[in-house]
Amino acid sequence: MKGLLTSALGDKINYVNASLEAKARGIDVVEIKDELSPEFARGSLQLDSFSDKGGHSVSGTVFGDGDLGITSIDEYPINFVPSRHMLFTRHRDMPGIIGQIGSLLGKYNVNIASMQVGRRIVRGEAVMVLSIDDPIPSELLGSILAMQGINEAHSVTL
Repeated sequence: MKGLLTSALGDKINYVNASLEAKARGIDVVEIKDELSPEFARGSLQLDSFSDKGGHSVSGTVFGDGDLGITSIDEYPINFVPSRHMLFTRHRDMPGIIGQIGSLLGKYNVNIASMQVGRRIVRGEAVMVLSIDDPIPSELLGSILAMQGINEAHSVTL
């Protein structure tokens, strides 16, 4: 909870007041213990956000070896380690779309460190996460959003 709120509240948030600050902002925290999931022995976390524009869900865990991982985005299975700069897309799963995004990033000199794609069905909708070396310029994000087949694109810096 502290990590989630730090970007918005800065030094005001700490481990002691994080749950109180979350509650004051209408964030509900529900803890469920499940002993039947040994791969998530150190616990898992699901964050759900809702607004008048819709909602999103992200699930993650700490694996047995201590590595942090994101295991699903909006119920699409995916497995990646968060990085400083990332690009998230929701797009139609169709030939060429990943190449087009890669070409656009190259045009703007943005280097891809890693890529993960999650989908439920072949040629349906998919999510993609790119770990990148630099933040995404706003005009590049606009070009990605204008691509045929792209439903959403978000630049994230942690």
